[in-house]
Amino acid sequence: MSTDPNMNDTKQQLLKLFIEMFPIVLFFYAYDAKDMESVYTATKVFMAAMVVSMIASRIVFKKIGIILWISGGLVSVLGGATIYFHNDLFIKMKPTILYSFFALALLGGVAFGKYFLKNVFEAGFPPMPDDAWKTLSFRFGIFYIFNAILNEVIHRNFAFDTWIATKIWLFMPLSLLFMMAQMPMLMKYMDVQEKR
Repeated sequence: MSTDPNMNDTKQQLLKLFIEMFPIVLFFYAYDAKDMESVYTATKVFMAAMVVSMIASRIVFKKIGIILWISGGLVSVLGGATIYFHNDLFIKMKPTILYSFFALALLGGVAFGKYFLKNVFEAGFPPMPDDAWKTLSFRFGIFYIFNAILNEVIHRNFAFDTWIATKIWLFMPLSLLFMMAQMPMLMKYMDVQEKR
């Protein structure tokens, strides 16, 4: 299956989101709150689904995005450690490590004048000057630090079921709200583009 060249950006973004969310959805499906041993089965399902997700991305979009590579690598290492050591701490640390990596990359990029978000989002965003990418990168970096700390607080102080539930009922709405909060700045550049 190849990507239709006329497929609009919204459909592409939704398909990309589905491919990236597919592994976590299967993890939820495989996990049984009444049986803590199911964490390890769900982790194996998660790892296999991540491989499928990466293959699907390669087939549909002709590439595997950097975020999917990093997430896939972390799932392989930490999922493997979860199963090998029979300890769910490793899989619970995966979001913390991922968020921390993104925060370090983005804020480090800002410090050195490299705006990695530009490489990831440029196709779907309006043309923006480097100052705008700098602001956006800084905001994302701080947001990822917040998420990393929040994940640590939740998984260290609450039951596994609560931690799992926050993936959908807390972190996803927070991400949506954060993106909506960036819209006024993005709209400013969309308006400029439309006036040309």
